[in-house]
Amino acid sequence: MEKLIKLAGNNELTLNNAQVKEEKVFDLLDVRETTRADYKYRIGLFLDFVEGKGFDRNSFLAFKRELAERTDLAISTKNKYLTTARVFLKELNRQGFLPADITQNIKTFKGDLLEVAQYTRHKSLEMLQVYNDNIKRQTDLPRYYETFKGVSF
Repeated sequence: MEKLIKLAGNNELTLNNAQVKEEKVFDLLDVRETTRADYKYRIGLFLDFVEGKGFDRNSFLAFKRELAERTDLAISTKNKYLTTARVFLKELNRQGFLPADITQNIKTFKGDLLEVAQYTRHKSLEMLQVYNDNIKRQTDLPRYYETFKGVSF
C-alpha cells in the first residue's frame, strides 16, 4: 500500500522512496552539516504523518494541527518538527516534485509567557546547581551569596 506524495509529469515521489530521497533532498541544502543531520533525524515524524493521513495541499497545515494537540512536546520542539517539514516541502517544490509551495502562509507556534518563564526558571536553577557544584574554595562562598542576593525562586 504505497501512497503517492507527488505525481507531476514524469516525476514521482512515493513514500517508500521519500525516505531514501529525503537524504538527497537535505544534501542539496546550503546549511551546516549539523543542521542537515537534525533535519534528517526529524523528518521521520512528518513522513509517518503523511503515510497515515495521505498527502494533499493541506497536509502541512494538518501536520501543524496534529503537533499542536501533542502535550508531550515543548513549543520549541514542535517548531523544530514544523520547520523540518517546511524545509523538506519547500525543497521538493524547488526541485519540481511539488507543483506549489504548500507551506505558504502557515506560521510557526508561539510560546506563551508562562511556558517561557518555566523554562527560564528551570535553566536558572540548573545554572545555580552547576555553579554550586563548582565552588571549590571557601573564599568563593561570599561572592556566590552576593551574586544571588535578593533572587527568589
